Amino acid sequence: MRTSNLCHDALIIPLVRWFTFSMLFLFGITAPSAAIATPNTSVWSQQAKLVPADIGEDDNAGFSVALDGDTAVIGAPYHNNMGAVYVFVRTGTVWAQQAKLTASDAAPYDAFGIAVAISGETIVVGATGDDDNGPGSGSAYVFVRSSGTWTETAKLTASDGTDSDAFGRAVAIDGNTILVGATDTAANNALHAGAAYVFAYNGTMWSEQAKLTASDAGAYDRFGYAVALDGDTALVGAHQDNDDGADSGSAYVFVRSGSTWSQQAKLTASDAAASDFFGHAVTLVGDTALIGAYRAESGGTDRGAAYVFTRNGTTWSEQAKLLPATAADDDQFGAAVAFDGTTALIGGNHPNGIGKVALFTTDGSTWNENTLLTQNDGASNDQFGYALALDGETALIGAYWHDAIANNSGAAYIFGTTSSFVTYLPIIVR
Repeated sequence: MRTSNLCHDALIIPLVRWFTFSMLFLFGITAPSAAIATPNTSVWSQQAKLVPADIGEDDNAGFSVALDGDTAVIGAPYHNNMGAVYVFVRTGTVWAQQAKLTASDAAPYDAFGIAVAISGETIVVGATGDDDNGPGSGSAYVFVRSSGTWTETAKLTASDGTDSDAFGRAVAIDGNTILVGATDTAANNALHAGAAYVFAYNGTMWSEQAKLTASDAGAYDRFGYAVALDGDTALVGAHQDNDDGADSGSAYVFVRSGSTWSQQAKLTASDAAASDFFGHAVTLVGDTALIGAYRAESGGTDRGAAYVFTRNGTTWSEQAKLLPATAADDDQFGAAVAFDGTTALIGGNHPNGIGKVALFTTDGSTWNENTLLTQNDGASNDQFGYALALDGETALIGAYWHDAIANNSGAAYIFGTTSSFVTYLPIIVR
């Protein structure tokens, strides 16, 4: 994953200005009357719209998205009634479709592409409707790129999979580890409590390493609806957990030691309430977790929010609650979240409005709202912002009901940064 240049610019630019002005002072030179303009911050704007070549009506391209460097992945789970995934690559400033991925054993209603993840040259695709372990048991497929060609190398299923588990509803990958959510698996004798499965790669094959379940699993918690993975830490959302009222939601942190995974923490919002759906979206970078609660009231009806948690040692604590200053009723911010160290995206999911994505930046302790991202050709109910991915200063935003080619065919948008300038008044050395 690429890191942001913001911190670099913030350090180097002031040093350059200090050195320049010091030399002026040292040699008694009067600064020119023209003001000095230097790059200061990055301005985000839409750079590209990605539309798969053969997308059609109700394909829902952009229902899921993933991004790593110059590779963008777009899921279209209802394409041809079976699902497909499209890979776009960037050369210079131009994005072009590189591949269309489908399952080798594709079948109707598999929903291949309902979830996607990428790490380097490997893509993972969820297919909740796959029937290998019974109707709706679900699976996940692994594709690897070599010399620009993508090849299916593995199909993952749960060792104890059964009917209607929805294995593959969420996927994450980091290096040689894959995490797959199965929202409707029974756990602790509770129906639809949910689980998440860890798979590890030994250099030749993927094998199931662990099954993660909540220590206090309850019926219909839907643990595994959202998952995130960073190194030896996994974050799993359970957005219908009932600790603070029906569907208030929670998220669980698991850590790995050797090949053993154990629950480290259960996270809930400090102001949790019924129907918040906290844990509907999760992301994780190092010791920072960002968790969406898209139905949180936040001063109005269903405005939503996202919560930042940080880890110190083995203890997690809530650091901030993020919500745009312009949030309005039914914006449902927190339907999707993305984070990449210094920048966070929070997607809105207004059921009838034009979608928008809030961008926040942090210095590690303080969070500041930067801007709202909106599509140039947005229309009501496009679902822009339902799926998000972020890598450095590039964002990928899905709009799965956008009528790009036909009704609800879907699309995804690339946003990136350009340098802005701040003008400094001249200094007169006397």
